[in-house]
Amino acid sequence: MNFNCVFTSCNYKRNDIEEKEFIKHLKELHVDEILDISNKENIPVSMAEMIIVSNSKVFINS
Repeated sequence: MNFNCVFTSCNYKRNDIEEKEFIKHLKELHVDEILDISNKENIPVSMAEMIIVSNSKVFINS
């Protein structure tokens, strides 16, 4: 899959990686932002993470 991190302060863009690699990026660099989203939206951290992963996926039409 292809991922472009949705956080504006981040320039992470990778092609042909596994989702677990992108999740590792999120957990290493964006844990505070994920916790903020979780608290603000009153949702579990795992759900916030899932939304971020979904919004960061880039689909290329071939």
